Amino acid sequence: MKVDSDSLKWAINHLVTLSDSDLFPRPIELDVISELREDAITFLSNLDLAQATPGPSRRFIVPKDNLSYRTATQLDPLDSIFLAAIIYKYGGLLEQKRRPKDEERVFSYRFSPDNSGHFYDLDFSWNLFWKKCLKKSKDYPYTVILDISDFYNQIYHHTIENQLIECGLPNQVVKWIMKLLKSITVGVSRGIPIGPHSVHLLAEISLNPVDNSLISRGIEFCRYIDDLIIFCNSEAEARTIVLQVADILDKQQRLILQNQKTKILERDEFQGYCSEMIEDRPINDLEENIANIIKKYSGGNPYQTVYLSDISEEDLKQFNETSINKILSDYLSQEKPDYTGLRWFIRRLSQVGHPSGIKYCVDHFDKLTPAISEICLYFVSVSNFSDIEWPDVGDRLIRLLENEIIKSNEYLQMSIYSLFNRKIELNHLDKLLRNYKSVSPLLQREIIIAAYKNGASDWIRELKEQFSVMDIWTKRAFLIACSILPKEERKFFIKQISRDNKPLDELIIKYAKNQP
Repeated sequence: MKVDSDSLKWAINHLVTLSDSDLFPRPIELDVISELREDAITFLSNLDLAQATPGPSRRFIVPKDNLSYRTATQLDPLDSIFLAAIIYKYGGLLEQKRRPKDEERVFSYRFSPDNSGHFYDLDFSWNLFWKKCLKKSKDYPYTVILDISDFYNQIYHHTIENQLIECGLPNQVVKWIMKLLKSITVGVSRGIPIGPHSVHLLAEISLNPVDNSLISRGIEFCRYIDDLIIFCNSEAEARTIVLQVADILDKQQRLILQNQKTKILERDEFQGYCSEMIEDRPINDLEENIANIIKKYSGGNPYQTVYLSDISEEDLKQFNETSINKILSDYLSQEKPDYTGLRWFIRRLSQVGHPSGIKYCVDHFDKLTPAISEICLYFVSVSNFSDIEWPDVGDRLIRLLENEIIKSNEYLQMSIYSLFNRKIELNHLDKLLRNYKSVSPLLQREIIIAAYKNGASDWIRELKEQFSVMDIWTKRAFLIACSILPKEERKFFIKQISRDNKPLDELIIKYAKNQP
């Protein structure tokens, strides 16, 4: 069975526009695929899914706050394309089997793809979930707050497989998805990757039996991913329902509740809790003012880029360094920092690309690591025409690589190294190249990409003899980097290397050969 060209076209647009994840730098392979888009679509649409063996993914420990973390996975770029195309094509069938949207019970990741590359209905959001819970709680004296423990990592593959079959997906598609999941979990029959946008719908259908069981028992609830809010008429009913839900989760797929997050709240207490959970709740008046300015120019769309040239001079004055520093410091000075709110605010700064927060972020980088993906996006969003001395920022980032916290986590190191190829104005390529032999293959890949972006063809030439021992992710980066070698030299090198005819490698080789 083959994936149709329209679905592949949408998937590539989705990945080029939104990347493969909110957690990782966009893979450079997507730049190649974007440039060779028509060739890629033609090539991939002629490839049978049975031939599309999943490639190696990358797994990281990603900080959530100062003491907790999550494991996150970056799929092989070709797997990202195929999975996105499959979800785009068959997502409507998966959505039909879920609780209807008009019930206003299940709010997370409602499938509604658009032309800009988004998979899910932007109106069914985290904020809408909590606003609905707030409204609904007025009719009930008690509310139970539940959270499924380690949800994504505990999802049974058999549950997903059964749901895919029940939704009517073709057998070859089901087999490919299950093969992908098993390759990521190394044969273990539990867990789906955290990170890829397309995976969320698989997580959602795994809870279809749970949602339906709750409905059949007459339990009134709202759910957002693994957060479950249940409305009750008495404390006794609330305690009974906690046991019922625990029993349902255990019998459906051996899921368990997080005991420390299980709460029974009276109406007034729960309504205060709801207000705290609204994602865009400003930490002070300064943030509220800036958020309102951004909404004014973006039409309230959190994905809409706002150009500084479109903002009035009066409004731009509100983005002064003193105000931005105050907002960021208020987040960090809390006894337990609200990293969710902090990440939201940094994303809004990225939406505008105003440079006023750069210095603070560099000065407090080690305290901001739970928001590192947002910070990196912010750095990249800031115009090169700002008054930021980027080489000075680059020097500070190089020194941060010796920070004890940064050195302890490869994901944090990768995020910093990747900035030097996403923002070449940071400079200091010489220092990166000196680090090459002493760092892991993961970081070597980022250094190779930085050398490529900076045109360091002579240094790249010196790595040719090491190509055979590079891992596959580093090999792909090196093949792309070879495109800046002299034409005849690169053609000769490509001709000599061992080829296993992997589809993505063939596209990259074509790209490298055809560069002027």
